[in-house]
Order: sequence, then C-alpha cells, then structure tokens
Amino acid sequence: MSDMVIHIGFSKTATTTLQRAVFQNHSQIYYLGKILKSQHGHQCISSDTYDFIAPLLWKTDQPFDLDAARKFFAETLRPRVDRNKIMLGSWEDLGQRGMASFKTSLDRLVAVCGTCKILIVIRNPVSRIPSMYLQHLRGNQKQLVKTFITFEEWLDIEEQRLGNFEEIFSYREYIESAVGLLGTENVGVFLYEEFDADPDQYLRGVSAFLGVDAKETIDLAEGEHHHTRLFTSQVDQMETLNSSFIGRLLWRLSSVDKRKESIGFSDNEGVIQTTVADDVPASVELSPEMTQRILDASREDNHWLVNNLHLELEKYGYAL
Repeated sequence: MSDMVIHIGFSKTATTTLQRAVFQNHSQIYYLGKILKSQHGHQCISSDTYDFIAPLLWKTDQPFDLDAARKFFAETLRPRVDRNKIMLGSWEDLGQRGMASFKTSLDRLVAVCGTCKILIVIRNPVSRIPSMYLQHLRGNQKQLVKTFITFEEWLDIEEQRLGNFEEIFSYREYIESAVGLLGTENVGVFLYEEFDADPDQYLRGVSAFLGVDAKETIDLAEGEHHHTRLFTSQVDQMETLNSSFIGRLLWRLSSVDKRKESIGFSDNEGVIQTTVADDVPASVELSPEMTQRILDASREDNHWLVNNLHLELEKYGYAL
C-alpha cells in the first residue's frame, strides 16, 4: 500500500460524505483528518500530526525542516499505523490554495513520504458553480450582516477574488501537476456525476485506487448524505430577512441556532439538515450566455483530461 494518500476535496463533489461516512470509519484507513469535532488544527487526528502536516500542505510559504519531517514520519507516524492500513488525509481547502502552493506540497510530500497518491473528485462546472453559490447561502451564517448576494453578484466577487473566471472551478492544473510528479498510476481522478449515477460502482473505483475493501466502503456509505439541499422557501426567507435593516439587525443579535431555525435548518452532529417539508429544491437557472461562458472556459481543460486520463466526460455533459 502507498505510504500516504491525500484527497483533494473540491467543493460540491460529495467530499463530506466520503470524509464522515467512509474515511473516518473504514477499518483499513488511518484517517489523518479532516475529523468531525477534532480540536486540533485543521481537524487533524492529533496535535503532532497537524504540526507534521501543516508545512506539507498549508504553510508552504514558510521555512521547512525536511530532516525533522522525515524523522517524525518514519519514527512516530508510521509506527502508529497497522500494516494493513493506508494513511489518508482529506481537506476541502487543498484545491483552493493556488498552484504554486500545491506544487510545493507535492514536492514536500514526496520528499518526506516517498510513495504518495492523490485522489481528486471533479464535477461539471455547469452544475458545480450554481451548487457552490447555494452552498454559500446555506453555509454562511453571517451573510445577513450585509445585503443579500445574488448569484451574479457572488460570481463577480469570486472572479475578482481569484483573479480570473476559470479559477472558480479550476481542476486541470492540479491534476496535470500531480500526474507530472507522481505518475498517472498514483493520481486517481473520479467524477461526481459517476457517484450520482451509480454510487456503488463509483465507490468500488475509489476503493480499488486506495487499495481498501470495496464492500466495507459501500456499506459505510449506504444511505449517507451530508448537508441536505437548500429549498426555495429558505432562499426566499433569507432574501426577506435581508430586505430591511431591522431584519439584518435581529439576525445579528440571534444565536446561531436561532438563525438556523428561522430559515429551516437543524444541525445534527455537524450535519446540516433541512426542516422544511414539501418544498421545491432551490436552483439557479443559468442564462444561455453564462452557460456558454462556462462551456468555453472549461473545454480545453476537459480535452486534456480525456486525452490523457481517458475520462468519460462527454457522457456527463462536460464541454468538449
């Protein structure tokens, strides 16, 4: 088995379900984090694990003690892990740090851990971008401090923050860099749409790449779905609360639980669930112009993925 596997959890690709249902519970995985309710940095399994991983994955612009990292990995971390287990870490922010930081992470991981695998799940930007906006509405409990942010406003803010439109859904550069350093056999790229269409087949593929028992993976994931969808009435309620100064002020003075309750949410052990019944799931209708813009921006990257990794992108409507 590989000494280290890092899962890049791009947003809105069922990352939380893998983290909480599978990675945290699989008998053949020594899960480094992200761990629900962990009190350690980046929700790692222990404080010394965080101290070890931080310069590999997050503090890539700071000095790095290679010898100390190798010593901890060989003499402390590896002895903790049974021989039939893999070490695996999964964090959503790993695909949002910029390419320079990511490439440094790859170099450091290989220098310290030797054999390393990267697991990446991608999603068609045409469906992922609207879902990212709805996640913003659902997850940002402080949003009502300011005026309600429409999809177009959110997209404009993201584009300005990241520097260009393509960075909002970038995945090709991460994959190409990983393949270039680690080799195709050590980079597993899976499609969110495969998970949606045939969860068992998708989980068998992920398990084969990781080298863990597929039946256990499927059993753990059965019926698990974290962070249920946002509904139309909830979006309407958010916009209504935002429409007046009094509404925003009352929101700011309310507890987090009261805020969630007021828009039909409950928090069950860190899993955000909806308490709204018989409603229509919220959606964002892309204009033809916006759809075309996304298709044009992603087409070249998708061609690279098909030509180099033979992914079935056309089957799921990716631009080619």
